[in-house]
Amino acid sequence: MYRKLPPSEGRKTRLLTALLLTAVFLVTGTILLLSRNGIMAITEIQGDVDNVVAENMQLEARIDSLNTVVDLLENDSLYMEKRVREILGWGREGETVVKFMEPDTE
Repeated sequence: MYRKLPPSEGRKTRLLTALLLTAVFLVTGTILLLSRNGIMAITEIQGDVDNVVAENMQLEARIDSLNTVVDLLENDSLYMEKRVREILGWGREGETVVKFMEPDTE
């Protein structure tokens, strides 16, 4: 069946086996960690996805806000008048329009 190795041969075999297993685990771990599809790459990609999702949510909120303004401009004449007066600096009869200017910094 099995032949019995001398004690020094058995130790060498166990040591060689342990070294071989350690090398295999190190190589496998390095590949899993640093390869193109490894853990670090996936973590970086997930961070990029999270950033894009957050930016997308901000843009959707901005779109909703702009759609609200468009709806008000289309359907609310008082809102439209108010905005025109603000933008152009116009006032109604009897009103005094006050404009604030930036001071010259020179």
